[in-house]
Amino acid sequence: MDNKKDYLELLKIYIQVVEANKGVASVGDDRILDAEGLALKFFGHAVSLYYLYRGINVPDHGLGITDFIDPPSINVVGRAAIETFLTFHYVFVEPKTNEDKDFKYFTWELAGLIERQGFTVHSAAGKKKLKEEKQLIEVLKNKLKKNSVFDSLSDKQKRRIVARGDWRFNSWREIILSAGLSQIHAESFYRYLCGYAHSGNLSILQLRQTRTNQERRELIESTFTLTLIVMANMIKAYCEIFPKSKALYTKLLSSESVVDLWVVK
Repeated sequence: MDNKKDYLELLKIYIQVVEANKGVASVGDDRILDAEGLALKFFGHAVSLYYLYRGINVPDHGLGITDFIDPPSINVVGRAAIETFLTFHYVFVEPKTNEDKDFKYFTWELAGLIERQGFTVHSAAGKKKLKEEKQLIEVLKNKLKKNSVFDSLSDKQKRRIVARGDWRFNSWREIILSAGLSQIHAESFYRYLCGYAHSGNLSILQLRQTRTNQERRELIESTFTLTLIVMANMIKAYCEIFPKSKALYTKLLSSESVVDLWVVK
């Protein structure tokens, strides 16, 4: 099994599947554009991770470095890719009823707007943007008040959404399992990647214990493999909600495709 070859093949399939949905009009809100935005974000992470995985060649600028493997960046980018897939699954794939679809999308959208209200802006354009979005926040809150899923929540949970901008009531572990990834991914490996993102001591200890590029490469093999699995699942998830993408996927691939090889069933 050639992981690098499969990774490139999945990248090619992924971009074709996403591009197939181009031009589909949004109806009533921006959720189609936001779903495509998450897909683009994932693609950026996946491409960056691939080139980091190959190794970095540094021009000689007197740094004394010619080439090296960068486990921290690979693990941080890998974590970002995984969370992008999990967000896509949680917001766009997991909901089965229209009410739940609206609830999860509106709370996710509201969270971003509330977050930006907390930023300090100095430009006239920035202040105008915040003022406009303040009105949109009220529109979203009113939509949520009419939503049966929101109505079923406790007062405390409702306050978490409308005052703090919380958008998920499931842990990343729960979403990992819901998205079809394994127990090991949910309970161990994701936490391991978070340690690199937060500069935990273990991430530093591992770097100190490596002396060669080969030893550093051993630190990233699992991250590379997990990103392969996640990309295959992202392709499947995208096709699940966009018929044009699914039609192209069916046309492109046989029943024994590289996607089926890596997707978690």
